[in-house]
Amino acid sequence: MQVIKKNLISISFIIFIISFFTACASNTLTKNSTLYFGKNTKSAVAIKLTNPIYKNQYASACNVDSYTVLDDNLEYGQLFIEHIYLGFRCHWNGLPTSFFETNLRYELKIDTLETVEEFDIGTYNFKTYRIDNDTYLSMIYMFGGSTDRFILDYEGKFYTKLLKSFKPDYQNKIAFQKRFQGKYDDSLARKNIINHYFSEERESLDQDWK
Repeated sequence: MQVIKKNLISISFIIFIISFFTACASNTLTKNSTLYFGKNTKSAVAIKLTNPIYKNQYASACNVDSYTVLDDNLEYGQLFIEHIYLGFRCHWNGLPTSFFETNLRYELKIDTLETVEEFDIGTYNFKTYRIDNDTYLSMIYMFGGSTDRFILDYEGKFYTKLLKSFKPDYQNKIAFQKRFQGKYDDSLARKNIINHYFSEERESLDQDWK
């Protein structure tokens, strides 16, 4: 009986690990088919998703509503989006962009990730990277309240359009440079249980109960 019990525990643990690393996926975005970004509704720039693969990422006390979207978009080309909504009393344990860049390098086996262009405008951070001294990739990071969003723009078209909504005089000087062809499809929210990107303020909770 003890051997059977141990085997059942082992099987249950394996099932948990498999379930954790497998996000629920569908061929259509179940929230909004069009996403809007920008400083206000008047100048908002839209992404009309055309072929999205939506994955609802692992939910926990901190990670209450997080998902990723991979879209081979007709207007902008390939886009990757991660949306992370942290629960009450939860916080990042470092810079979200640093965590994202580190994971990007690891997953795509990138040797060098050099920032060649960066703009901080309000709650938006725009970056263009030179990868392995050869190709270019654009990233947009947005934050506000409990929400963080990352967008990887492989062709740089949405990046340029959104940045111009903030800076009309912006000129993309690397628009015709060779673009990065990798395919990132990972999640900080899903990996948080291992890498501890964010956590709950348990000490504050304990003090409140005293």
